[in-house]
Amino acid sequence: MNSEEFRNRKNKIVDNLNDTIDSLEKGYQETGRVQNIVKNTPKILEDLDEQFCKKTGLTKIDATLLFLALGLQIARQYLLSNEKGRLDSYQGDKLVDSALSLAPPDWKEVLTQGVPYDAIKTGSHISDTGIGGTTHRYRTLGHDPIFGWIFGTANIMTNSLTKTNFETYQVKDMQIVRHYPLGIAGMFNNAVSYSMNDPKLLAVSVVRQAIHFGSDYFTTQGLPVPIISTVNNELAGKMLSEWHIDMWSITRGMTLATFINQLITIIHKLFYNGKSESDRKLYEVRTRKIINYSNLIATSSNIAVVAITRDFRKLDIGGMAVTIYNLITNAKFIREVKEEFIFGSYRDMIMNDNV
Repeated sequence: MNSEEFRNRKNKIVDNLNDTIDSLEKGYQETGRVQNIVKNTPKILEDLDEQFCKKTGLTKIDATLLFLALGLQIARQYLLSNEKGRLDSYQGDKLVDSALSLAPPDWKEVLTQGVPYDAIKTGSHISDTGIGGTTHRYRTLGHDPIFGWIFGTANIMTNSLTKTNFETYQVKDMQIVRHYPLGIAGMFNNAVSYSMNDPKLLAVSVVRQAIHFGSDYFTTQGLPVPIISTVNNELAGKMLSEWHIDMWSITRGMTLATFINQLITIIHKLFYNGKSESDRKLYEVRTRKIINYSNLIATSSNIAVVAITRDFRKLDIGGMAVTIYNLITNAKFIREVKEEFIFGSYRDMIMNDNV
């Protein structure tokens, strides 16, 4: 080996050693950096949590929308309380008649005849059923928004009436004439037999049940809250006749509360100027906080007013249901975004990812 070859090989060995030393030094530095991060993990996570709170804290615009949402929710609660915006029984029937004005005459006659569980008059064989014009809505299972699809349909097929205690009567020409032979078991047995012999009867009975629900839904007496009339008939009676808490007031409250929440969400999105997906999620956290705070304050104030005045007609059950639903779903979303922000940022620190 001549001197030049020796010199080249020596230089190559030295370069390799220098590269190895540099790699070891960088590895040592990287190890030290990671060890330092791990050692200070509690403080880092605490700082990241504080950063998340700052990034998702409400701004002046957010606060303005919060008060707007709160004002709309409270106005809805008291301008449209439970007893308002209703029809009487005649107007409810007229509404259904107008909706069926284009139906063929023979089907119209079948679909619009009276349902047997609306009967309140009694014959000579029956003395007192406990059913009257102001009580039959919450004392008959045919009017229950859930059980009615089963019991009401079966009653229509068999010309019968079933009370919330499952006592069943036979009805003829809208008059309660006697207890149904073999009671509720006999009534259901006949209903099944009739439907097997004439499937069309079952279909027509279901349609009649739906039509009757539609005619009663908006009326002053309304439809009772599902199942309550079976569990506690007296409470169902108070809710329906005194407090006007029924399916109409509840679903109306839920619909309007949800509409206001969606309106505020749309307005808030108009002010978004972020660029990344992370920015969008953090901004949505602020949106959901506005919805949560406004709903929670409105619901709390409504409960306080009802507790002080003892006026249960103002109790906004529909709004409460929306508030509870939003608190649960929004809390889940906010928790997921928070975990993604904190642990994602921590992971980026470990990986030395500055992107």
